[in-house]
Amino acid sequence: MKILNKTLIFLLLIATVSLTQAQRDCSNTSTGNIPINDLGTDTFMGYQGGLYPEGSNTMPMEHRSAGYQIGKSIRPLDTAGNVNMDEGAIVFAAIGASTAGNTFSTFKKTVKGDTLDRYNKCIKFIDMSFGGKGLETMTDPEIAWYWDVMRDSVLAPAGLTPAQVQIAWMKTGSKTDTIVEFPLQADSIYQKYTRAVLRLKDSFPNLKLLYLTSHAYGGYAGDSSNNVEVAGEPAAYYGGFSVKWLIGDQVSGDMALRFNGPNPQAPWMAWAPYYWADGTTPRSTDGLTWECDDYSEYEGGFHLSNQGKDKEAQMMIDFFYTDASSKKWFRNANRWTSCSPSARLASGEFWNDENPTFADIFPSPNNGVFTYNVSDSEGFTYLRVFNHTGQLIYERNVDGSAANQVNIDLGNANSGLYYLVSSKNGQNKTTVFSVVK
Repeated sequence: MKILNKTLIFLLLIATVSLTQAQRDCSNTSTGNIPINDLGTDTFMGYQGGLYPEGSNTMPMEHRSAGYQIGKSIRPLDTAGNVNMDEGAIVFAAIGASTAGNTFSTFKKTVKGDTLDRYNKCIKFIDMSFGGKGLETMTDPEIAWYWDVMRDSVLAPAGLTPAQVQIAWMKTGSKTDTIVEFPLQADSIYQKYTRAVLRLKDSFPNLKLLYLTSHAYGGYAGDSSNNVEVAGEPAAYYGGFSVKWLIGDQVSGDMALRFNGPNPQAPWMAWAPYYWADGTTPRSTDGLTWECDDYSEYEGGFHLSNQGKDKEAQMMIDFFYTDASSKKWFRNANRWTSCSPSARLASGEFWNDENPTFADIFPSPNNGVFTYNVSDSEGFTYLRVFNHTGQLIYERNVDGSAANQVNIDLGNANSGLYYLVSSKNGQNKTTVFSVVK
């Protein structure tokens, strides 16, 4: 029986969808609804548009700045969740059902097939989408099987662990919210999203960045399609409000979705590309349209064709390549050679020396209490210690003419990799050491 169960899990994972054999309906080229990013401060049934609060499509500066800082802190992690520049990985996971998995597969293939070496080779793209399953699978506190399957049947075979997942992209819906009324359906899905995000953070404790999107146009899903109440119209349009409200809660400071400080409850969240456009009617913001040929002919009218998947995947690539929160880890650069971003601090500064030393700290490894050798010269040396995320945890000015050695106590520093930066006369010297407790 155990063998049968494992086989069933495997088959479910590799199946992107249980094909309905329903044909797309190419006659429904428009619903008349206005994309949320075109609405701006105008309203839909009394609810304001804009991807972010106050009818804006621009992320508020404070939230953008937080995402930028978090994005710069991304480092390769080993299976225990510790920084490991040589053998670690930056795991980027896709969460959702078949509509997410199809786009992510094309996105991953396009990025990995790039011949211009534009993308960070340290990223491991992991598809955690589960065909035919929605938010209700991820939210019930009594049900852990979704996350167990992701851990045991997706991450483990790739030699990865939940502790290595730092980035996720989520595109999903709910198969139990089939009463297609607004705001009833959108509100119910929004509440499920909230619970799912908290479960996501519990399952992946080092998850720092979560990008969300809603479905593309669903008007070509015919009435005989199995999931017309989930990804057809107007459900696909309503789902955009669910994501908007979820992100808006965090932007507005909802403590239940706190992403900063000790023991954060959720990852930092933001919109990835907003895919919805009203069929063949161009969006005013960017001219996006969805033609019937963007959808697979025999997969319910809401699964994309190769042409449609290419469109969504390219929008994702453009977003991650340029967004402030992602460009530091998504793009390739000299600092990612051998997965080593050691030239960059969370403050945005760069360490000038290309070959950090390991010889100026005794003992190393240590328990957070150690001696540092200071150059024997006149004037003061500015010492700073950064943890593996690039956060400053210790600083001190030392008179080099008075002492050649300095005793440093990092207090309650956790086990992990640390960097001591010694600055004098505009020159930086970096010493790498480990704390083991």
